Amino acid sequence: MTSSTPDTKPALRERFRTYRVGLSPGEVAAKSAAIRKQVAKLPAIHSAQTLHCYWPMVNRGEIDTRPLIRMLHEQGVELVLPVVTSFTNGTPSMTHRRYEGDEALRLNRWGLQEPIGTDAVPPDALDGIIVPAFGAGRNGHRIGHGRGYYDAFLADLGAPTIALVYDACLVDTIPAAPHDVPMSAIVTERETFDV
Repeated sequence: MTSSTPDTKPALRERFRTYRVGLSPGEVAAKSAAIRKQVAKLPAIHSAQTLHCYWPMVNRGEIDTRPLIRMLHEQGVELVLPVVTSFTNGTPSMTHRRYEGDEALRLNRWGLQEPIGTDAVPPDALDGIIVPAFGAGRNGHRIGHGRGYYDAFLADLGAPTIALVYDACLVDTIPAAPHDVPMSAIVTERETFDV
């Protein structure tokens, strides 16, 4: 896709955000189903005993991970979801709490569902991490919301990291800062590739 806008992170984030909000609910559902099908084939998913995933904001066109979370939970995989613990402009931080069903979720200040009253799981117990992204580059870097929560979380972990993005939000290169953590794999509705 050609763009007259420079490929800065803010410009790319806005381009990807515009694409997502322009999708119909049916398009989000169809593309999300295709992405989940690709994710389910990954060896990192098959071998994971404790997997981090994110609960999607489908009303904003985010890839719908809910059926994947529920399916893996039913298969006995320990699923954990992020819970933001710091809202300041200082060091961003999240904790990771066990998913024990939709009824144990509540909305946080950004409209994201988080587990409540469930056990925290230490990051070093994670076998795999499914990471949200507005878009990604074939160079392995992703664009998130820009708050730095995931990069701070991923900085010292060795577990495989998998970014889910729409094919239209995949570009050759995403600019990377020193603190940005590259992904192990990127999955779109059309392809999966290791980085």
